[in-house]
Amino acid sequence: MIAVLVCDRDGRERELLSQNCRKQIAGSCEEELHVDNIPDDTALTRVTNQEQLVNLLYYRFSKGQSVQALRLFRKNCGDAMVMLITDPSVSPLEYLRPGIAPDSLAFRPLKEEQFSEANREFISSFLERFQESEGRFLLTTRDEKALIPWSYIYYFEARDKKIFVRTRHEEYAFYDTMEKLESRLPEMFRRCHRSYIVNTSKILRVISAENYLELTDSIGVPLSRGYRLSFQDLLKKTEVGI
Repeated sequence: MIAVLVCDRDGRERELLSQNCRKQIAGSCEEELHVDNIPDDTALTRVTNQEQLVNLLYYRFSKGQSVQALRLFRKNCGDAMVMLITDPSVSPLEYLRPGIAPDSLAFRPLKEEQFSEANREFISSFLERFQESEGRFLLTTRDEKALIPWSYIYYFEARDKKIFVRTRHEEYAFYDTMEKLESRLPEMFRRCHRSYIVNTSKILRVISAENYLELTDSIGVPLSRGYRLSFQDLLKKTEVGI
Protein backbone atom coordinates (compact mmCIF):
# COMPACT_ATOMS: atom_id res chain seq x y z
CA MET A 1 0.00 0.00 0.00
CA ILE A 2 1.19 3.50 -0.87
CA ALA A 3 -0.26 6.21 1.36
CA VAL A 4 -0.67 9.64 -0.26
CA LEU A 5 -1.65 12.84 1.54
CA VAL A 6 -2.71 15.96 -0.38
CA CYS A 7 -2.67 19.18 1.67
CA ASP A 8 -4.22 21.94 -0.45
CA ARG A 9 -7.03 24.37 0.33
CA ASP A 10 -8.05 24.44 -3.36
CA GLY A 11 -10.52 21.61 -3.95
CA ARG A 12 -9.89 21.58 -7.70
CA GLU A 13 -6.16 21.17 -7.20
CA ARG A 14 -6.70 18.44 -4.62
CA GLU A 15 -8.77 16.49 -7.13
CA LEU A 16 -6.22 16.99 -9.91
CA LEU A 17 -3.37 15.84 -7.66
CA SER A 18 -5.30 12.82 -6.41
CA GLN A 19 -6.32 11.71 -9.90
CA ASN A 20 -2.82 12.12 -11.28
CA CYS A 21 -1.35 10.06 -8.44
CA ARG A 22 -3.80 7.26 -9.12
CA LYS A 23 -2.92 7.35 -12.79
CA GLN A 24 0.84 7.37 -12.18
CA ILE A 25 0.77 4.59 -9.57
CA ALA A 26 -1.52 2.41 -11.70
CA GLY A 27 0.87 2.79 -14.62
CA SER A 28 4.03 2.14 -12.60
CA CYS A 29 3.26 -0.69 -10.18
CA GLU A 30 0.54 -2.94 -8.81
CA GLU A 31 0.55 -1.49 -5.30
CA GLU A 32 -2.72 -0.48 -3.68
CA LEU A 33 -3.07 3.30 -3.32
CA HIS A 34 -4.71 5.14 -0.42
CA VAL A 35 -5.26 8.90 -0.86
CA ASP A 36 -6.34 11.35 1.85
CA ASN A 37 -7.17 15.00 1.14
CA ILE A 38 -6.84 17.73 3.78
CA PRO A 39 -7.27 21.51 3.44
CA ASP A 40 -4.68 23.16 5.68
CA ASP A 41 -1.82 23.14 8.20
CA THR A 42 -4.14 22.43 11.13
CA ALA A 43 -5.18 19.15 9.53
CA LEU A 44 -1.56 18.36 8.60
CA THR A 45 -0.45 18.83 12.21
CA ARG A 46 -3.24 16.52 13.36
CA VAL A 47 -2.16 13.83 10.87
CA THR A 48 1.46 14.22 12.00
CA ASN A 49 0.64 13.95 15.71
CA GLN A 50 -1.51 10.88 15.10
CA GLU A 51 1.44 9.19 13.36
CA GLN A 52 -0.69 8.42 10.33
CA LEU A 53 1.29 6.54 7.71
CA VAL A 54 2.20 8.87 4.83
CA ASN A 55 4.56 7.95 1.99
CA LEU A 56 3.96 10.92 -0.32
CA LEU A 57 2.87 14.41 0.71
CA TYR A 58 1.69 17.01 -1.81
CA TYR A 59 1.78 20.34 0.01
CA ARG A 60 0.58 23.72 -1.24
CA PHE A 61 2.80 26.56 -0.05
CA SER A 62 2.04 30.30 -0.42
CA LYS A 63 4.14 33.42 0.00
CA GLY A 64 4.71 34.30 3.64
CA GLN A 65 3.15 31.05 4.87
CA SER A 66 4.36 29.60 8.15
CA VAL A 67 6.56 26.52 7.79
CA GLN A 68 5.87 25.22 11.30
CA ALA A 69 3.44 22.47 10.24
CA LEU A 70 5.69 21.32 7.39
CA ARG A 71 8.76 21.33 9.64
CA LEU A 72 6.91 19.19 12.22
CA PHE A 73 5.84 16.78 9.49
CA ARG A 74 9.39 16.52 8.13
CA LYS A 75 10.73 15.89 11.63
CA ASN A 76 8.21 13.21 12.59
CA CYS A 77 7.63 11.65 9.17
CA GLY A 78 11.17 11.73 7.84
CA ASP A 79 10.62 8.74 5.56
CA ALA A 80 7.89 10.49 3.57
CA MET A 81 8.72 12.31 0.34
CA VAL A 82 7.33 15.82 -0.17
CA MET A 83 6.32 17.65 -3.33
CA LEU A 84 5.80 21.38 -2.77
CA ILE A 85 3.12 23.10 -4.85
CA THR A 86 3.87 26.83 -4.97
CA ASP A 87 3.87 29.98 -7.12
CA PRO A 88 6.91 31.04 -9.20
CA SER A 89 6.81 34.40 -7.39
CA VAL A 90 7.58 32.77 -4.02
CA SER A 91 11.25 33.10 -3.14
CA PRO A 92 13.02 29.71 -2.76
CA LEU A 93 14.54 31.14 0.43
CA GLU A 94 11.14 30.64 2.07
CA TYR A 95 11.10 26.87 1.61
CA LEU A 96 14.63 25.71 0.74
CA ARG A 97 15.64 25.53 4.37
CA PRO A 98 17.18 22.73 6.44
CA GLY A 99 14.45 20.52 7.84
CA ILE A 100 11.73 21.52 5.36
CA ALA A 101 13.28 21.43 1.87
CA PRO A 102 11.04 19.43 -0.50
CA ASP A 103 12.03 16.44 -2.62
CA SER A 104 10.27 17.92 -5.64
CA LEU A 105 8.61 21.14 -6.82
CA ALA A 106 5.60 21.97 -8.97
CA PHE A 107 4.51 25.48 -9.86
CA ARG A 108 1.03 26.91 -10.05
CA PRO A 109 -1.10 27.21 -12.01
CA LEU A 110 -0.91 23.46 -12.44
CA LYS A 111 -1.07 22.36 -16.07
CA GLU A 112 -1.87 18.68 -16.34
CA GLU A 113 0.75 17.76 -18.94
CA GLN A 114 3.64 19.55 -17.19
CA PHE A 115 2.56 18.35 -13.77
CA SER A 116 2.25 14.76 -14.99
CA GLU A 117 5.90 14.78 -16.05
CA ALA A 118 7.08 16.20 -12.73
CA ASN A 119 4.90 13.78 -10.80
CA ARG A 120 6.09 10.82 -12.85
CA GLU A 121 9.69 11.56 -11.84
CA PHE A 122 8.65 12.14 -8.22
CA ILE A 123 6.78 8.85 -7.96
CA SER A 124 9.51 6.97 -9.83
CA SER A 125 12.04 8.20 -7.28
CA PHE A 126 9.78 7.07 -4.47
CA LEU A 127 9.24 3.62 -5.96
CA GLU A 128 12.99 3.08 -6.16
CA ARG A 129 13.19 3.87 -2.46
CA PHE A 130 10.09 1.77 -1.78
CA GLN A 131 12.01 -1.36 -2.70
CA GLU A 132 14.51 -0.74 0.09
CA SER A 133 13.50 -1.40 3.69
CA GLU A 134 16.48 0.07 5.56
CA GLY A 135 15.15 2.30 8.34
CA ARG A 136 11.63 0.94 7.84
CA PHE A 137 9.73 -2.30 8.23
CA LEU A 138 8.73 -3.72 4.86
CA LEU A 139 5.42 -5.47 5.31
CA THR A 140 4.50 -7.78 2.46
CA THR A 141 1.30 -9.74 2.01
CA ARG A 142 -0.35 -11.35 -1.00
CA ASP A 143 -2.42 -8.19 -1.55
CA GLU A 144 -0.20 -5.30 -0.52
CA LYS A 145 3.17 -3.96 0.52
CA ALA A 146 3.77 -1.15 3.00
CA LEU A 147 6.80 0.61 4.47
CA ILE A 148 6.35 1.44 8.15
CA PRO A 149 9.01 3.52 9.97
CA TRP A 150 10.46 1.60 12.92
CA SER A 151 9.61 4.53 15.21
CA TYR A 152 5.89 4.07 14.40
CA ILE A 153 5.82 0.46 15.61
CA TYR A 154 4.81 -0.33 19.21
CA TYR A 155 4.93 -4.12 19.08
CA PHE A 156 4.49 -7.28 17.04
CA GLU A 157 2.00 -9.88 18.21
CA ALA A 158 1.52 -13.52 17.15
CA ARG A 159 -2.21 -14.19 16.97
CA ASP A 160 -4.56 -16.38 14.95
CA LYS A 161 -1.67 -17.93 12.97
CA LYS A 162 -0.51 -14.48 11.80
CA ILE A 163 1.82 -11.72 12.98
CA PHE A 164 0.22 -8.35 13.70
CA VAL A 165 2.27 -5.15 13.73
CA ARG A 166 0.74 -2.43 15.89
CA THR A 167 1.19 1.28 15.24
CA ARG A 168 -0.50 4.06 17.19
CA HIS A 169 -3.89 3.71 15.50
CA GLU A 170 -3.54 0.82 13.05
CA GLU A 171 -2.85 -2.89 12.97
CA TYR A 172 -1.45 -4.75 9.96
CA ALA A 173 -1.37 -8.54 9.57
CA PHE A 174 1.11 -10.72 7.70
CA TYR A 175 2.41 -14.28 7.72
CA ASP A 176 5.72 -15.09 9.41
CA THR A 177 7.10 -16.76 12.52
CA MET A 178 8.18 -14.87 15.62
CA GLU A 179 11.61 -16.52 15.48
CA LYS A 180 12.33 -15.42 11.90
CA LEU A 181 10.91 -11.95 12.55
CA GLU A 182 12.94 -11.49 15.73
CA SER A 183 16.17 -12.32 13.89
CA ARG A 184 15.77 -9.47 11.39
CA LEU A 185 14.53 -6.67 13.65
CA PRO A 186 16.74 -3.80 14.90
CA GLU A 187 18.18 -3.95 18.44
CA MET A 188 15.43 -1.70 19.83
CA PHE A 189 12.98 -4.62 19.47
CA ARG A 190 13.01 -7.31 22.15
CA ARG A 191 11.00 -10.44 22.81
CA CYS A 192 8.98 -9.91 25.99
CA HIS A 193 6.55 -12.81 25.70
CA ARG A 194 6.22 -15.87 23.48
CA SER A 195 3.59 -13.94 21.51
CA TYR A 196 5.05 -10.40 21.68
CA ILE A 197 8.07 -8.44 20.48
CA VAL A 198 8.12 -4.89 21.84
CA ASN A 199 9.76 -1.66 20.69
CA THR A 200 11.77 -0.76 23.80
CA SER A 201 11.88 2.93 22.83
CA LYS A 202 8.11 3.02 23.47
CA ILE A 203 8.35 1.66 27.04
CA LEU A 204 7.38 4.03 29.85
CA ARG A 205 7.44 1.60 32.76
CA VAL A 206 8.26 -2.02 33.48
CA ILE A 207 5.65 -3.20 35.99
CA SER A 208 7.20 -6.51 36.88
CA ALA A 209 4.82 -7.24 39.76
CA GLU A 210 2.02 -7.37 37.20
CA ASN A 211 4.11 -8.88 34.39
CA TYR A 212 3.31 -5.86 32.24
CA LEU A 213 5.05 -3.27 30.07
CA GLU A 214 3.41 0.14 29.92
CA LEU A 215 4.03 1.85 26.58
CA THR A 216 3.33 5.37 25.41
CA ASP A 217 -0.19 6.38 24.34
CA SER A 218 -1.80 4.09 26.97
CA ILE A 219 -0.75 0.94 25.14
CA GLY A 220 0.57 -2.08 27.01
CA VAL A 221 1.92 -5.58 26.41
CA PRO A 222 2.55 -8.56 28.70
CA LEU A 223 5.99 -9.37 30.10
CA SER A 224 6.43 -13.06 30.86
CA ARG A 225 8.71 -14.19 33.69
CA GLY A 226 11.00 -15.99 31.28
CA TYR A 227 11.94 -12.69 29.63
CA ARG A 228 12.30 -10.50 32.74
CA LEU A 229 16.07 -10.77 32.92
CA SER A 230 16.48 -9.29 29.45
CA PHE A 231 14.73 -6.14 30.70
CA GLN A 232 16.99 -5.58 33.73
CA ASP A 233 18.62 -2.54 32.14
CA LEU A 234 15.22 -0.96 31.59
CA LEU A 235 14.09 -1.70 35.12
CA LYS A 236 16.76 0.72 36.40
CA LYS A 237 15.26 3.54 34.34
CA THR A 238 11.59 3.04 35.23
CA GLU A 239 9.49 3.85 38.27
CA VAL A 240 8.34 0.32 39.07
CA GLY A 241 10.89 -2.48 39.56
CA ILE A 242 10.91 -6.10 40.55
